[in-house]
Amino acid sequence: MLDDVCYNKNILIIDGVRQSREILKQFAQSINALRIDTSQHAPDIINKCENIEYDIILLGYDLGEDRKNGQQILEELRVKNLISRHCTVLMITAEISQAMVLAALEHKPDDYLTKPYTLGIISSRLEKCLIKKKAMAPIYIAMDECDYAKVITLCNKMVRKNSLYKHECLGIISRQYYELKQYDLAKKIYLAYESEENCQWAIIGLSKIAIINKDYELAKSYLERLINDYPHYLSSYDWLANTYQLLENPFEVEITLEKAINVSPRSVMRLKRYADQCLTNKNYENATTAYSNTHDLAYHSIHRKPENTINFAEALLEYADQLSVYQIKQLNIKAFSALKKMTHDFKLPELKVLSLLLSSRLHHKVKDFSLSTTALNEAERLLLKVDNEYSPKGTLAIAKSLISVKKDELANNLITALAESNPDDSDLMSDISKITNQPISDQNKIDAQIALEIGTNLYRTGEYHLSIDKLNKASSLFPNHIGIKLNLFQVILVSIETNGGREQDIIQMDRLEEEFSQLSVNSESYNRYQKLKNKFNEVINK
Repeated sequence: MLDDVCYNKNILIIDGVRQSREILKQFAQSINALRIDTSQHAPDIINKCENIEYDIILLGYDLGEDRKNGQQILEELRVKNLISRHCTVLMITAEISQAMVLAALEHKPDDYLTKPYTLGIISSRLEKCLIKKKAMAPIYIAMDECDYAKVITLCNKMVRKNSLYKHECLGIISRQYYELKQYDLAKKIYLAYESEENCQWAIIGLSKIAIINKDYELAKSYLERLINDYPHYLSSYDWLANTYQLLENPFEVEITLEKAINVSPRSVMRLKRYADQCLTNKNYENATTAYSNTHDLAYHSIHRKPENTINFAEALLEYADQLSVYQIKQLNIKAFSALKKMTHDFKLPELKVLSLLLSSRLHHKVKDFSLSTTALNEAERLLLKVDNEYSPKGTLAIAKSLISVKKDELANNLITALAESNPDDSDLMSDISKITNQPISDQNKIDAQIALEIGTNLYRTGEYHLSIDKLNKASSLFPNHIGIKLNLFQVILVSIETNGGREQDIIQMDRLEEEFSQLSVNSESYNRYQKLKNKFNEVINK
């Protein structure tokens, strides 16, 4: 039977032990596979999956010391969409800890085996998976094509047949209704199956609909019940954390995520979210530990990013005030090692500068002023090199560190140049305001956007004075937003040309001109200002 199911299939065998790869290769040959490839190296595996569509992947978990493991390989393949839902993934592992199993299941292998195993067990497990794939293939194709109606029709046929896959089909149907915003139809299915075994998806669905209806307490009750009954069902913690976020209860968000991490500590994204929440809640001890763990877990995964190191170092700097010099030194050892790896792995000039600034601050925390000064001087030297281009995010991080080491003038120069280069980026202006001690609330951001839209519409209808007033309001909420000020300058200019202008507008025009004269001559903002100024001179000289 397996020979027939596997006929003309492409099989990829991944295992860290050569002998195991050979045994699995012989097994694949015995079941008439069309193509058989083997590998244990992550880059090679990714490359193969980019170029070949595999039907079956026999995926070993342990691929060697200081390398990606099978879970991380599977996650990367899923994130990059290198394997489809038609591919059967059988994970094989010698490790049977709860942490490993739950982490693996989050990335949805079709089945997993523990070593030692027999070829008979692999054969029966694989056959079971492939029979299901064949039965569900038309549904999966319709899902790939985003044909909601066809997915629902095909799944309903399976349900009426009382198929082995009935509950999965019901879950798929309800998700299609949810995506189509036909919430009543989705809810009907959820209510019918919320108490059925292996239908945890129904309770998640009910909580999601409660959230849509803004009944957050009801959503919370569903999710708390689910966690109580199925403590290993991890998505319930994520949705409960989302619900507490909507209830504006950040400390319960932290507690909920911590419970999830205690159950399954190997999810990088959940761990990072927990670290972020701890930092928001000023729980610097837990934030430092969580960011440190995030850095370690992410290092061989698709989530490997400079931010993991930067977040860890910045959390440690906040936490250091609660520690002895000896304790800081112990944590600094890891921080310095992480920063060194970051600059080695990511060849970006801004990261070298940021690493030096963070190192300077960490040395300062342990009163090693000589090393602190050396690192700071080197960072300043690199910043003076005119050929370096930094990303907006990197520039903000550098400016924040410069402010922390009392280099305000240098920080302000960077921030000013950044604002001039991105005059219409409101999100960036909001971030700038946060690090320059001019905090902008979410409500202020909304109010500024509304004022901008109203001001623009009033300008279009010729209501220039009212437009100026609205733009002034937006500018007061975003005092560093050059784009708003240039818009304001333009409206005043047209108002003067049309109506002669009010006295206060002419005074404001002079103030704006003085501010714009400080712009970098190479910036987009300066070029726009020059065009407006030339127009203004034409109006004045008429």
